[in-house]
Amino acid sequence: MSSIVGDINFLVSGDTFPNFNNLYCDLVFIIKEKTYWKNANTIDRTDAIIDTDEAYLDHYRWAWQHPFKRRRRFTLKADPDNSFQPQNAFQELIDILPFLLEQGLTLPEIRRGMRSGFNSKPFSLNASLAANLYSWLDRTAAIKLEGAKLQKIRENNPHLASL
Repeated sequence: MSSIVGDINFLVSGDTFPNFNNLYCDLVFIIKEKTYWKNANTIDRTDAIIDTDEAYLDHYRWAWQHPFKRRRRFTLKADPDNSFQPQNAFQELIDILPFLLEQGLTLPEIRRGMRSGFNSKPFSLNASLAANLYSWLDRTAAIKLEGAKLQKIRENNPHLASL
């Protein structure tokens, strides 16, 4: 996942991993802000970087479980006007695999590029392909759930919390 302000990240999930046949876009995330933590391994719930109780539960409270020894931890904030969850007219996530294949990538190349042992890893797209995928999703999505709407859904559905 890129951490450069202005870059586009696509958070995805497959139908099966690592041999997926569908690759659904969970979120289009354009980086608006990158803020470093004061302490790499803990953050207080009252820190200004934390927007909501739900954000703390989902993204911050676990930091001590994965301690950093040499690196600084940071938080990325999305551009609220241009980041969204794309859905089709049936409120389903959009499969981006057909688009990527049309752009010349191959299924084995994508599968291999997203695999790290038995885990997954980020698959880098060049800036041009990322911009084209963003435009395609922007045009294709019948429904675009933006930050405020996603936040409200999360607030109203505590069962969606990270474990």
